[in-house]
Amino acid sequence: MSDATADVKTLVSTLRNDFVNTFTSKDELHALQPKTKLKDSNPTTELQKLSQIIKAHTTKIGIISQPQKFNANITAALRELQHFSNSVFFLFSLLPLFYQGKFTNYFNELLDSCILGLLNGINGFCDEIDQLLDAAPTDDSSVNAAAESEDPHSNTRLISVGKIWSSCDSLDELATTGNLGILNKKILVSAKLVGDTLAELEEWLVDPHVESDDPFGIGSESDNESDNESGSETGEKASPEMIKFVEEWQTKLKMIRLLLLSFSKSIASNDYKNKEPMVEQLDKLNNLHAIIVEKVDELISTVFMLGLDFDSQDEEIVDLSSQLNTSVRQMVQIIKTLTKGDDKKGKWIEVWDVKYFT
Repeated sequence: MSDATADVKTLVSTLRNDFVNTFTSKDELHALQPKTKLKDSNPTTELQKLSQIIKAHTTKIGIISQPQKFNANITAALRELQHFSNSVFFLFSLLPLFYQGKFTNYFNELLDSCILGLLNGINGFCDEIDQLLDAAPTDDSSVNAAAESEDPHSNTRLISVGKIWSSCDSLDELATTGNLGILNKKILVSAKLVGDTLAELEEWLVDPHVESDDPFGIGSESDNESDNESGSETGEKASPEMIKFVEEWQTKLKMIRLLLLSFSKSIASNDYKNKEPMVEQLDKLNNLHAIIVEKVDELISTVFMLGLDFDSQDEEIVDLSSQLNTSVRQMVQIIKTLTKGDDKKGKWIEVWDVKYFT
């Protein structure tokens, strides 16, 4: 065994022992002690750099690691693997800086997922390099080519490289997007979900009927075309009270959707670039918009489940409406806090508040 081959084996073992086997959960990642101090830089900038560097070294190792070339290029493989290992070490040295209260919980959840995904790819990568090291070398290139085509692990090698690439791309995107960008994406999803519910209400209000045995009309979807054409004949006319309630919430959902889209627009602008909100505020906003969507879904589902028995004073209806409005009010209050001291940027939320709650 050459010195280079022995060194490659040692590096693979180190990658497994120091990273793959040591960090198997987010709790173990968060237990890392901060030792790195950045000068003239910040964690997200370094995260982006390292993700790109690790991906580049993975690509080079993947090219060198073709079975018919690996043993001939063992010295080059050792060099790239050393660079790869060093970059992974620097990445893990950087991680504690994200766990010191300057990054949101939702940011770190994505970060942890990406890192654990990267380790999964590295584990497979180590297995494949071991297989290459254990394979008997030959000078016959035609034999090597034939062996590669028959090797069940040749596709696996590409899979592990792909996993590492994917994790590196996700880390790169995460670093670029940051706390505000991630929240913006999540809020846009919530706005779409509210919009979908709103569309369903608008469609129902065209012909407001309820089906006593099938309040959602699920069974009617399997009926033949003539049954579908009969439409409202399969149900009963909704009560005026129910129609009025749905119309009121149609208006409210339009306002809630506007709230989410308007806040998303302000996040995407430069409004908060020089005035980064507190992490606690962002985490709270992230929780609130998710709760709002959840309560909207529960409220509207409950309304239609009641069907002919609908009563706007039903305990569950009243409770869900109250919970939803409370979450909306809390979100509005945080947004007001974020725009405090800037009348121009805060005017829209003041107007929205008055229209929704009066």
